[in-house]
Amino acid sequence: MGNGRYRTVFHTALTPADAFDTARRELRSWLVVKSRHKSIDIAAYDAGETRLGDGIVLLHNAQAEEGGAQTRQWQLRENRGGGYWLSSLVVHAPAKAKDPQQRTWFWIDVEYVRTADGDAEDRSAPKAAIPRIARQLLGVVDARDHWAELAAKPILIRPDRIDDLLEVLTDDERRLPTVVASPHNRVPFDDWRKTIEGVTRFLPGLASLYILDPPAAHEFNREVGAAFGVWGGAVRTYLPGLDLALDEDAARHRVLSSTRIEADVDRSARLLAGLPRRLASGGRLPKPLSRLSRAAVASAVSRSESSDGTASPDLDLLLEERTKILQENNELRELLELADHEERRLRAEIDDLQNGLLETAAELEVENQKNVDLFNLVRTLRKRLEDAGRAEEAYLPAEETTRLPTQLPEVLERLEELDRVEFTGDVDLVWKLEEKAQSSTWAQTTWRVVVALQEYADSVARGKFHGDFRRWCLEPPSGASAIPVGKVKPDESDTVRKNAKMRRKRELPVPRDVDNSGRVYMGAHIRIGGGAGMSAPRLHYYDDVRGTGKIYIGYLGPHLEVKSTN
Repeated sequence: MGNGRYRTVFHTALTPADAFDTARRELRSWLVVKSRHKSIDIAAYDAGETRLGDGIVLLHNAQAEEGGAQTRQWQLRENRGGGYWLSSLVVHAPAKAKDPQQRTWFWIDVEYVRTADGDAEDRSAPKAAIPRIARQLLGVVDARDHWAELAAKPILIRPDRIDDLLEVLTDDERRLPTVVASPHNRVPFDDWRKTIEGVTRFLPGLASLYILDPPAAHEFNREVGAAFGVWGGAVRTYLPGLDLALDEDAARHRVLSSTRIEADVDRSARLLAGLPRRLASGGRLPKPLSRLSRAAVASAVSRSESSDGTASPDLDLLLEERTKILQENNELRELLELADHEERRLRAEIDDLQNGLLETAAELEVENQKNVDLFNLVRTLRKRLEDAGRAEEAYLPAEETTRLPTQLPEVLERLEELDRVEFTGDVDLVWKLEEKAQSSTWAQTTWRVVVALQEYADSVARGKFHGDFRRWCLEPPSGASAIPVGKVKPDESDTVRKNAKMRRKRELPVPRDVDNSGRVYMGAHIRIGGGAGMSAPRLHYYDDVRGTGKIYIGYLGPHLEVKSTN
């Protein structure tokens, strides 16, 4: 268990039949390669036998859920030392495609399990390397972590794919880290690309991997802003829940410098893989897989081990014995499923605590640095005043202080201070967000957003700016309020716009003088905060500055349903 385990989970658009065929083909290929170094009987595997050699057992189980979903599970156990290596491959397919982007899930686990009779002096367990079957599958299927591409090597990003990368980074459904490498200032790009492939070699399946070419690096850093950029050959790990609207969030997304990489590529590779491995190993499984249980395979073990007895000539006794075995197996399955459920619950709690610890540590680092910076600034300004003969002014209290709101409903109340931004949405949804621990952070982010919208709208109304809000954030006038441009989405995807149900959810209230129907489509939205899944807040707005002179916020609440969400 723990950090020694390798785990990867990804989905594909394969049909169930193709997914199962691919899994069987790559599993056999993997075993063939292993047989060159271990006594694995491939003929026994082809014959459907469970024992493939001395201390080597392969179990296969197929499940059909109510509703038509299908699952295939393979579990390879290899005895070694005071324990055994346990390798699991699970393929889960839905009953039928609900949309063209069907999700068929692959789940690979490899870990060393120490048995009770193992060496008590050796408490440590060996760390699982990336299994060859994981690299094989990543090489033959279009593996995805929602929108992120999972590949065996970093994917090249040119300028025309910057928007795709930004979508990946700010995607709330992303479960795994995204690792982005930048070009080196002095090393030829092709040579540095090979170095990056070496330093990311322990990451396939644990993170989505990308490398920016020189023109793309310039564009990328302009889009995400200085706090979130990566340059000079550095590699940056962007964790899930990235919030480009908060510079304070930048410390959470660690940078590995080119200097450290060049000094020791091997050590850098292990350092880079540490956090992604921990997150993948201890993180929550996607919802379609969280209902599955390894107890199903365990019960298959019980059935295979209880099928070696000799047949009884007494049919009644045979049926009685069979009924008894089935009853015992059912009881065992229930116990194993209960234990598996408890294990998943505890892992979810550990994952939450781990993520909370990372965020708290990052916030503490940022606040400490800000305090130091402010202290140095105040000390410098006071010294300048003293040197100018104005020492009496150096210690006067501030004439004006600005307090950021700490509650989202307070943001709505303070909109009265702004004359060009109006909230027309459901207040109850805003109060719903107050139930979350991050609500105070979301409130401060939302206030920064509405202030930026106000200044943008005022500038447009005065004829001083002629672009849209995204352009305003991309190239803000000197001294103007703006937010990171990666947070601003001018419209929804084609999938959402063309789906009647999804589009209706974005037809939001406005005054009648904006539209006679009292509602308009608000595809433009802003990502307010991080967080996983549908709880991450969104602000949908309608820009009518060139009409009624205002911007209308028709929705502030949890992420609206999208087509790609299961």
